[in-house]
This record gives sequence, structure tokens and C-alpha cells, in this order.
Amino acid sequence: MPRLQSALSKMLFGLALTLAVSLAATSVARAEPATIAPAPDRAGEADRPDRTDRPWAAGIPEEAQKQALGLFEEGNKLFENSEHAAALAKYREALKVWDHPAIRYNAAVALINLDQPLTANANLELALRFGEAPFNPETYQQALTYRKLLRGQLAQLKVSCAESGADVALDGETLFVAPGESERWLLPGSHQLVARKTGYLTETRSLSLLPGKPSVETLALQEIGSLPTRTVRRWPTWRPWAVVGGGALLALAGVPLLLDVKSNLDAYDAGVQSSCPSGCPPGMIQRAALDAHDRARTENVIAVSLFAVGGAVIASGVALVILNQPRVVPADERPPATVAPLVGRGTLGLSIAFER
Repeated sequence: MPRLQSALSKMLFGLALTLAVSLAATSVARAEPATIAPAPDRAGEADRPDRTDRPWAAGIPEEAQKQALGLFEEGNKLFENSEHAAALAKYREALKVWDHPAIRYNAAVALINLDQPLTANANLELALRFGEAPFNPETYQQALTYRKLLRGQLAQLKVSCAESGADVALDGETLFVAPGESERWLLPGSHQLVARKTGYLTETRSLSLLPGKPSVETLALQEIGSLPTRTVRRWPTWRPWAVVGGGALLALAGVPLLLDVKSNLDAYDAGVQSSCPSGCPPGMIQRAALDAHDRARTENVIAVSLFAVGGAVIASGVALVILNQPRVVPADERPPATVAPLVGRGTLGLSIAFER
């Protein structure tokens, strides 16, 4: 019997603990919007008519404040029904009318529920830009807690560059034009930093950012003129010229054939003249003259083909000569040869790799 009572007591305690945790989580999710200062005139700000004490209300007409408050409360009702996307849309609509820290805070909470930590963090930073003044103490502490949790999920990156005029980009988007620095919160993972300036070597860095870990990157560019350089070509100098020469030889090979064509045509004309001074049908022409005519036709086709192919090869060679113009690049600091041991079954020696 005592054992049964003990078991029942443990079971009841476990159920009570589970119920308490569930109720606490539910109250947090539903109470967050309600604890936010909804609008200046409803959050104890009415007794502070001086707008200098309420910089978030400076320049905002009363009608605009009422309109933003109405949208804000509509968003709160949607949030309480777990319609976070619809609530966020209402908060954003209200922010267009009045960028009040309380509306920013609720938008951040909605974004957290929509699993958008990066945008949530940005909204939370804007919500806290005036400190504790726009909030009641409980809401302000909640905001600080959320900020701490979000920063634990995100990566912080600080980038600086002192080279005047350098364009610094992160993941393909310009951060700033140096000199300057920028600090960003990013999703953890792979990112790329690139700094460019005409006349300088482009600096590219691949980053792997970790959640909750700040990273600092200082970019320094090197002027190309100040670096050791060397002149390089795509191919050895002789190679494009060899192509040009080969094309010229092909074209020249057609010249003797053209001369032979003329000779054979002359022989044909002479044979026709001797056989038939007054003209005669094809059957009366001497066989030797006909053979000379056939050879002329064949050699003419070959000669024209050689000229065409040779001309195409020469054109290709000229293009290669243009592409092979020398260019200046930073000197390669790698050793001209790399030596490594070569060990294997029945093999013992050295492997030497030469850089070209």
C-alpha cells in the first residue's frame, strides 16, 4: 500500500509539472503582445506631453498615432490566435504610419515565431533604439532576453578597410566604399567578402561564420605596381607564328599548281589549234590535248583549295598571335619545382614536379 501511494504521488507530481510548463509556455506566447506599450497615449505617455521626452512620437500627428494604434491592436488579436504571418502584415502596415518601438517589438516576436531570426533581430534592434523608455519594465526585460537568444543563433561580422575608393562587397552586395567599416548580423554558414579597386589586386575571402561568435575582418589591398611582376604569354612565342607559317606554306604550295594549270591550258589550246585551225567538234581533238585540259581542271581545284585552307590557317595564326600578346602579372612565389618522396611496393625514389 505505501508503494502504491508513493507511485501515485510521483505520477501526480509529474502531471502537475508538465501542466505547469505547458501553461507557462502558452502564457508567454500569448502574453508577449499584451505586455508591450501599445501606444503613447495608452502606455502612460499621456502624462508626458513634452515630445522631447518621447522622441519616437516626434513629428507624428495624433491622427496618425490613432491609425497606427488601431492596426497594432488588430495585429495583436491575430497574434493571440497564432496567426503570426497575418499579425506581422498588420504590424508592418502600422509601422508605415508610425515607427513606434512597441510595434517594432511585436513585429520581432512575430518574426521569431515565423522562424526568421535575422529579420527579427533587425526589428528588435530598432525597437530598443530608445532604450527602456517606450516599454514597461517587464516588456523591456523580455526584449533584452529575446535579443540575447537571437544573437546566440546569429553570427556577427565586422569588416573594415582603409584603402580609399575600394569597393567592399559581402555576398555580392556592396557593404561600403572605403575607407570605412561595417558591422552586420548574418545567418551562420558560408559567406564571401570581396574588396576591389582599379590598379590593385582583388582581395577575396571565403568565410565560415559560427553562431554566437563575432568575427572581425580587416581588408588590405596591394597595389599591382608595387608587387614583383613577370611577363607571361598564353603559349610559347614560336607556336602562333608556326601556325601562320604553316598556313603560308599551304598557300604557297598552290602557286606551282596554278603555273602548271596555265601550262596545261596552253598545251590544250595548242593541240586544238594544230588539229583544227578552223575549229572542230570535240571528237576531232587530239587525246594529248584533252588530257592536258583535264589535268588543268584538277590542278585548278587543288590549287584553289590550298589557297583557301592556307588562308584560313593564316587567319587562325594571326588570331593566336594577338591572343598571345605579353601581359604583366604578379610574380608567382611558388618554387619552380616541387620534390616529394615516392614510396610504393617495389618503388623508392623522388617525384619532381616542375611549374610551367
